[in-house]
Amino acid sequence: MKNNMLGIFATPIYFAMVENVKEIKEEFNQILKNLHFYDTPEMWGKPHKLTTKNFEDNIIQENNMEVIKKVIDVNIRLFLEMLKLPYQEYLLTSWITSYDKGEYAPVHNHLNADISGVYYYETNGNDGDIFFVTPCLVITASIFNKVSENYYVPPEEGKLILFPGWLQHGVATNTTSSNRKSLAFNIYFKK
Repeated sequence: MKNNMLGIFATPIYFAMVENVKEIKEEFNQILKNLHFYDTPEMWGKPHKLTTKNFEDNIIQENNMEVIKKVIDVNIRLFLEMLKLPYQEYLLTSWITSYDKGEYAPVHNHLNADISGVYYYETNGNDGDIFFVTPCLVITASIFNKVSENYYVPPEEGKLILFPGWLQHGVATNTTSSNRKSLAFNIYFKK
């Protein structure tokens, strides 16, 4: 008998390095000076800042950010193709996050979103990794807990990440003096 191992119930996380970073930076630079940032609720710990209070806003649409909108759409299509799922029309919500020294995002999910994503606009690469938590919570109390530890991804300017909205994730504390800005977004497929 041949030995074999199969990883089942995999969680798809998509990574892409965007090519037109300069054009996207220009879009961000045009709007950042006019944005208002809100502190996250205190129950989240040391708050980071967001450009939304209700996560229903769409900063991309509100500011006619056509370059990043197209980048997201192209990558949604690729992600779905890799999963062998059909492309569907969707609703997009989006906001900008800002992390200063000592700020982080606690573990959370975007439960109602089909796909969630982040695009790193401004980072030094050491100012708070996004991390993903195993969706199989019972595994943490078993012998398999070492193969299911949190998965950390360092931020990198121009990196786009897509993942299921139900996946628990957080952002590690920014321990640097630099401010990190990213675009966060949710995709809701029209049913």
